[in-house]
Amino acid sequence: MRPNIRKRVIIFSLVVLLSLFVLLGLKVQSSWTAKPLYTDWNDSGECYIAIYTPEYKVLGAVAGRIFKYFSSPYFYRVYTKKDEMLKTSEWSLWMREGNAGVAPEFRGEMIVYPGSDGWESWIIPQCR
Repeated sequence: MRPNIRKRVIIFSLVVLLSLFVLLGLKVQSSWTAKPLYTDWNDSGECYIAIYTPEYKVLGAVAGRIFKYFSSPYFYRVYTKKDEMLKTSEWSLWMREGNAGVAPEFRGEMIVYPGSDGWESWIIPQCR
């Protein structure tokens, strides 16, 4: 009896892990196909922030709707002028970033953007 329970636990664990890997792959795929909606440069011209919306259409109807329901409609990426990514919010899965009518902005080396709890911010020293 005992080996049968272990076998079931192992099979269940493998199914859960496989499902998580598939979901992770779908999240990465939607991130790769995302297009910037808006970009804003800081005053010194060293950095810019871009607003993206995940492209869930590539995931299909069912998976796309599930991801859209459980994730944020927007995410942000900060880049240097050489297009090196410094910071991203796309993996903050517990947050719902963005607002269609409010753009992020630079305040010196601080970036302020709309988030789930009001205004969120990042301090990025490279963006002085």
